[in-house]
Amino acid sequence: MSKRFLFLFSDTGGGHRSGAQAVAQAMAALYGDAAEVILSDVFVALGEWPFYRFPELYPRMLKAHGVPWKLGFELSDHRLIVNALTKLAAPYVKTSFQRLLARYDADVVVSFHSVPNSTLALAATQWGLESATATVVLDFLSAPAFWFAKGLDLYVVPYAEMLERTRRLGLSPSLVEVLGMPVRQEMLAGLQRSKEEARAQLGIEGSQPLVLLSSGGDGVGPLDAIAQNLILLRPQATIVVISGRNQRLRQRLASLAKTYPLRVEGFSKQMHLWLRAADILVTKAGPNTLAEAFIMGVPTVLFAAIPGQEDGNVALVEQYEAGIWAPGPQKSARAVLALLNDPQRRNRMAQQAANLATPDAAEKIARRLWRLRDIPASFPATRRIRNPAGLEAQTTPDDRSGSELQEESRTTELS
Repeated sequence: MSKRFLFLFSDTGGGHRSGAQAVAQAMAALYGDAAEVILSDVFVALGEWPFYRFPELYPRMLKAHGVPWKLGFELSDHRLIVNALTKLAAPYVKTSFQRLLARYDADVVVSFHSVPNSTLALAATQWGLESATATVVLDFLSAPAFWFAKGLDLYVVPYAEMLERTRRLGLSPSLVEVLGMPVRQEMLAGLQRSKEEARAQLGIEGSQPLVLLSSGGDGVGPLDAIAQNLILLRPQATIVVISGRNQRLRQRLASLAKTYPLRVEGFSKQMHLWLRAADILVTKAGPNTLAEAFIMGVPTVLFAAIPGQEDGNVALVEQYEAGIWAPGPQKSARAVLALLNDPQRRNRMAQQAANLATPDAAEKIARRLWRLRDIPASFPATRRIRNPAGLEAQTTPDDRSGSELQEESRTTELS
């Protein structure tokens, strides 16, 4: 007998989709056709204004150095305000949300985004939802209060440092489990190669340290300015910039590469190889990117963070000395040079990053979600991860096998 799982995410930042994909991959690998996993962009699926516009509005809220986002984060990061906002929105979204849940009739509904959790809790406690419910928290130390709406059956958090926050927000300790931050199977597969093998496959010659500049599939942030500042410092290193889908950035970098030693790559499905080959990663403080860097044991130089929400990510990296917080192009370039000139410090940071890694998190989470509903199941070798046909016109299909899922980490420019 099979179980059906509905995974709710949103493309407001790449980590939500990536986290859902990682657990879906693990579920499929563990249980095959016995586990049917449906991936749904919850805001688009609701079809209600302004929710269906959240993915496109999200980048705009991070303009002006993230001040509008930080203001909203601080106002809503309190239980009373979350409850008030939920009461205001509930009558408006109730019918659409119930229709979404009824469409798939899942045994277990799992949210990989903070905002739907209050509505999901209402459905579970007041609207007659019979499915088991859970949330997988994909932020580090500064996860907003929206994640922890009372009424769900399980709250999965990445690190034990978050337990005190869940207690202060009134959750019973029996409902909260520390299972790590999930990463996709292709990233774990990268660990099976040595650094030398990854460099050879990518065509990296020589033995100089590799500095990788990347800010996700959309290639946002001042990567060209960071690269230029770094090159002017004349580091003894190979510098590679992943420009993603950002054609303007790639053109600016291509012009820079005509004068300076610099390798420019567009959108890449080989991020597992690039991270395996890298000695230093220069990036934004997104949780998904950091989780992948931890897996590979790569020290990070963080050039930006979403105010409020990603402050905890910076704090975690600094607390464990797994990287350096160096906001802005000039500070980032100088921080990279300092690490290049101090191999012992760089090696210590690499080890600290590896200590923060949770490579078995997706599997642990999948097993725990499976146990939320005790239904006998077989374990065939094949696997199935699909999106419902009714949503394919509105969302990006994810009915691909694990090896075909895109290596993508969406981040958003802060300036």
